[in-house]
Amino acid sequence: MVNSKLKKVGWFGGILVTLTIIFVCSYQVYQNVESVHNYFSPKTSSVLAIDAKSEEWNSVKFGGNDFVKFDSVFWDKTIINDANSEGNVLLRVKDDKGNIVINEFEVSPGTSKKLDDLSKDQQYFFEVKAQQGQFIINAI
Repeated sequence: MVNSKLKKVGWFGGILVTLTIIFVCSYQVYQNVESVHNYFSPKTSSVLAIDAKSEEWNSVKFGGNDFVKFDSVFWDKTIINDANSEGNVLLRVKDDKGNIVINEFEVSPGTSKKLDDLSKDQQYFFEVKAQQGQFIINAI
């Protein structure tokens, strides 16, 4: 009877230790392997340096591309104006045919705007109007 109880406790302890090791190793892979982290937490950034206030729309390049493609189920479809940006930005979103998908909206430094209307697997082009300064825009 006592021997049977010790076996059950041993099995339970072994399973608990094994699951803990698997969880810790999986988290370390998620944190430290860039391709895994980018797959589960996609993010792309753009740094804009606007020299003079203009009433024209300027295109935003994310990661060297003119467009953002929300091609994973893990995209939040959110635009963030980084807290270190120098002011509000006015953004709008166009599709690959040049049609405006989301009309202009303003994002203050340190705030975000959810873009639920955007579809998966389509290319979207972002345009910005802002005052003179440096701005950091993130798409997550």
